[in-house]
Amino acid sequence: PASGITHQLQQVARAHQVVKMASGGAMRESVAKNHLSSSREAVKRFPELKALCHKFIAAYEKRTEAADAKYGHKKYRAMLQKAANQNMETIFIDLNDVEDFCKQELMNPDEAIADARQIPKIQLQQSIERFIEDIESNASRYMKYFYEACDLALPERDQDFNPDGSAKDVIAKWRQRMLAEQQEAGDQPGAATAGIPLRLKNDFDVRFKPRDSRKPVKLRELTADYVGALVQLDCMVVRTSPVKPRVEVVTYHCEVCDAEIFLTVEGERFTPLKECPGQRCKDNKQSGKLRQITRTSKFGKFQEIRVQEMSDHVPVGGVPRSITVVVNGDNTRLVLPGDAITVTGVYKPMELPWFQARANGTMQAMHIDAHSIKKHKIGYSETRENEDEMNRKLEEAQRSGNLYEMASRSIAPEIFGHKDVKKALLLVLIGSYTKTMKDGMKIRGDIHALLMGDPGVAKSQLIKQVCNIAPRAVYTTGKGTSGVGLTASVMRDTATGEVTLEGGALVLADMGICAIDEFDKMEESDRTAIHEVMEQQSVSIAKAGITTTLNTRTTVLAAANPVFGRYNPYKSPVENIDLPPALLSRFDLLFLLLDTVDMEKDKNLARHVCKIHCSFNDKPDANKKDDGPAPMDDIYEFKAFDAEFMRHYIRKAKSYEPLIDDELQRDIVDAYVTMREEEKNGDRDSRKSYTTPRTLLAILRLSQAHARTRFSNRVERQDFDEAIRLMKASKESVELSAPAKKNSNPLDMIYDIVSDLLRQSPNSDGDAWVDMTHVVSMAGHKALSAEMVNEAIENWESLSVMIRDPEKKSVKFLVPPM
Repeated sequence: PASGITHQLQQVARAHQVVKMASGGAMRESVAKNHLSSSREAVKRFPELKALCHKFIAAYEKRTEAADAKYGHKKYRAMLQKAANQNMETIFIDLNDVEDFCKQELMNPDEAIADARQIPKIQLQQSIERFIEDIESNASRYMKYFYEACDLALPERDQDFNPDGSAKDVIAKWRQRMLAEQQEAGDQPGAATAGIPLRLKNDFDVRFKPRDSRKPVKLRELTADYVGALVQLDCMVVRTSPVKPRVEVVTYHCEVCDAEIFLTVEGERFTPLKECPGQRCKDNKQSGKLRQITRTSKFGKFQEIRVQEMSDHVPVGGVPRSITVVVNGDNTRLVLPGDAITVTGVYKPMELPWFQARANGTMQAMHIDAHSIKKHKIGYSETRENEDEMNRKLEEAQRSGNLYEMASRSIAPEIFGHKDVKKALLLVLIGSYTKTMKDGMKIRGDIHALLMGDPGVAKSQLIKQVCNIAPRAVYTTGKGTSGVGLTASVMRDTATGEVTLEGGALVLADMGICAIDEFDKMEESDRTAIHEVMEQQSVSIAKAGITTTLNTRTTVLAAANPVFGRYNPYKSPVENIDLPPALLSRFDLLFLLLDTVDMEKDKNLARHVCKIHCSFNDKPDANKKDDGPAPMDDIYEFKAFDAEFMRHYIRKAKSYEPLIDDELQRDIVDAYVTMREEEKNGDRDSRKSYTTPRTLLAILRLSQAHARTRFSNRVERQDFDEAIRLMKASKESVELSAPAKKNSNPLDMIYDIVSDLLRQSPNSDGDAWVDMTHVVSMAGHKALSAEMVNEAIENWESLSVMIRDPEKKSVKFLVPPM
C-alpha cells in the first residue's frame, strides 16, 4: 500500500510538471505573438511617419529661440544652411522638438499626408501619437528617414560658405563633368555612378538628442527589450581609444569600362567588390578590373570608449559592469578617462567576423552607438549653455562684497569651523599660472596642500568636497594605491596585441586635482613616484621598450594622520609628521589640525552637528528653548554657492595672470629671510616645517591665487598678507597645544584620569577599583601611551598613593582623593 501511494504521488507531480511546462510554453508563445503583432503595426506606420519626418525638417518652427536672419524660426532649415556651408558636422534632432511638433500635428493633422497614403485622419493621429515611441524603439531606421529628409531640404551654399573643404568640391565637380561626358557620348553610366550615395554627397551626419523627460537607465538594467532602441546611461569613462579613420563609402574605378562604383559600408566590416557592376561590363560579360580609389572615398572619425556604471548603481557585493561605446564624427575627443557622463545611443550587437560569430554561437557582444554625450561637470575651458545667467549671478555676488569669504565657506558648508582650511582649499582650486621662461624652463603654478591631523577632523570630507567642485579630479587612498597605479602601467591591447601605456591616477588628473587620502599609509617606495610629479609635473617612463614622458600638470591634495595615529604633544612636530623633507618641501601648505579641547568650540560643534541631523524648518518655533546665540559657522545663516557657480567663479578667476608689485618685492624678501632666520635660531625640536627656496615660491603662488579671487592682474599687499597669514594659521593648532604640553605632568594627568573614573563609577565611595583598560583609553585621548600609563601608576605605587591588583588589571587609591 505504501508503494502504491508513492506511485500515485509521483504521477500527480509529473502531471503538475507537464501542466506547468505547457502553461509556460503558452505564455512564451503569447508574448512572441504580441511582439510580432506590435512589430507589424509599427511597419504599417512607416510611410506616414516618414512623410512626417520630411515635414518636421522643412516646416518646424522653434518660437522660444532667436530668429534666423534667413529662415526665421525654422530651426532645422537654418541648421541645414550651416551644414551646406560646411560650418556644422552634425545635425541633432532634438526629440523635445519632435514631441512639440507631434502635439501641434495632433490638433491639426496634415490632410495631404492622409490623402497621399489613403488613410483616415484618425489613423494618422494614432500614428502621430506613437511617433516618439517609434523613434526611441527603432532609432536606426528613423535616423535614415531624417537623413533623407535633410538631404531633400538641403539648400544651396550662400556667402557664409567655409572654403576649407575645397578638395571635396573639386572631386564633386569632376564627378559631374564625367557624368556629363558619359551622357553626351551616349554611354550608360555605372549603376552606382547614376546615384551617388547620400553620405558621399553630404558632409553632415544626423543624430538624436534625448528628451528632457527621459530618465537614464542603469547599465545592469539593459535587457533584450532595449536592442535597437535609444537608451540613456549615466556612466564613468574608464578607457578611450585613439581616434582612427573609418571608411563609410568605398569608391572603385573600373579600368575596363571606366565606371565609378560606390559601396556604402553600413556595419563594422565589409566585403570588397570583386566584379564590376557597370552596364558595359555586364553587356560584354566581363568581370572588369576594379581599383579602389582612396582619394575619392569617404572616411569618418571613429573612437571607442569603455564606460563603467556609476558606483552608486552597483548593488551591495556586486562588481561594476562595463560596456563599449562607439562614437563618430564630432562626438570624438569629447571625454577623457575619469569623466562622469550621460551617454545616449542605440543599443545593438557588435558585428563580428564569421569565425568569431561561429565560436560565440548565440551570444552577442553588445555595444552602444553614441548619439549624444553630456558631461556631468563642465571643464574650465568649455563654454556653458547658461553662460549669461552665470555671469549675472557672479556680478551680483561680486557687488555684494566679501566674495572670497563666501566662496570659501561654500566649500563643505556642513563641516563646522576650519575657516582657514577652506580658504586654503579655495586657493588650491584656483592656483597660480604656469610660467615658461625663454630657455624653456617651466615654473609650476599649481598649489599642493597636505592636511595632517587627528582622526575625526573631517580631512577626508574636505578633500572629497574639493573633488566634487573640480571639473577634473581623481580620488584615491594610500593603502590601495601603488606607484604604478599613480603613474602609468604597461598594458597589452587585446584588439591589436600592441604594448601600450595605461595612465594612472596622476596622469588621469592632468590639468585637475589628484586627492590622495591616507597619505601616511602608502609604502615609501610608492610615495617616491610623486616627487617628480609635484615639482616637474611630468612622469618619465622607461618600461617594456617604451621610453616617454607623460604630462601630469596636477594639483596634489593629500590627507594624512600623524605617525602615532594621534598628534602626540610630547613629541616634536617633525617626529609627529615623519615624512621625508624632500616630500614635505614640495607641499606649499601643510595644515596641522589638532583635536584640542575647548568648551565653547565643542559646544558650537555639537549644536552644529545636531542641527544638520534634525529636520530644519524656516519658521521659528515659539516654544523652542533658546540655547544662546548661534555659532558663527551656522550653515543656515547664509546661502552657500552651488558647485556649478563655484566652477564658474574659479573659471573666471583662472583667466587672470597677476604680477607682483615692485613695492612688494622688498617685503616678500624680508619675510622669507625672517622665516629662515627664525628657523635657524629656534628650537630644533619645535620645528614644524622645512623652510626652503620652495617656500618663497609658495608665498608667491598663494599671493597670486588670492589676487585671482579678486579678479585682479596685480598682487597687492592684502594678497601677500593673506598668504603669510594662511601659512602661519596652518600651524596654529600646534601652537595652541604647546603650552599645555610644557606645563603638564604625566603623573598628574593619570591621577586626574583615575579620579574622574572613580567619581563616575556607581559606587564611588573612594575605595572602588577602576579598570586599567578604561585608564589607558582615556589617557590615549591625551596622547599618553600605555607604557607611560604603567610607568606613572608604578610611580604612584612607590609613593603609596595607588595600588593595583595582582593581575594588574585594576587600580584604586590607597588614600581617597579629596
